[in-house]
Amino acid sequence: MVKEKRKEKAGKWKVPIASVKAMSEAEMFSILKTGKRGRKAWKRVINKVTFVPESHTRKPPKYERFIRPTSLRFKKANVTHPELKTTFYLDIVGVKRNPQSALFTNLGVLTKGTIIEVNVTELGLVTQTGKVVLSKYAQITNNPENDGCINALLLV
Repeated sequence: MVKEKRKEKAGKWKVPIASVKAMSEAEMFSILKTGKRGRKAWKRVINKVTFVPESHTRKPPKYERFIRPTSLRFKKANVTHPELKTTFYLDIVGVKRNPQSALFTNLGVLTKGTIIEVNVTELGLVTQTGKVVLSKYAQITNNPENDGCINALLLV
C-alpha cells in the first residue's frame, strides 16, 4: 500500500495521450513592442488558452514579461469520467504539467496533453478509508484554442 501511495504521489498514471506534437515558441508567443519609440521587444503575449488562479496578482503592466489575455483565460473544463462514461463541467484548480515545457506549466498554458487538477467535490468520490476526494488529475484531449472549450479525461 505504501508503494502504491508513492507511485500516486510521483504522478505515474496511464495517460490517454502519451505523446504530443511539439510547439515552437513562435507559435506560442507573439512579440509586443513597447517603449516610446516601439523598440523594446522583451514582452510576450501568449496566444494559447491559459488558466490563471483566483489568488494570482498581476505585476504592474510596465514590468509584466508574459501577458495572458483575459479573453483566453479558462476556469472550467468538461471532464469525462472513463468508468461512468459521463461528462461533468468542473472547476480547474491548477495546471500540474504541460508536456511542451516547464515554462508553459508555470504560466498555466493549456494545450493538448496538459495534465490539470480539477475540483471533484461535487462528484462525491470517496477513498477506501472513507475520506472525501477534493481534487483529481485530468488530461486535456482537445486543442482548446481551436474549440473554445476544454475537454479532458479523468485519470483514475
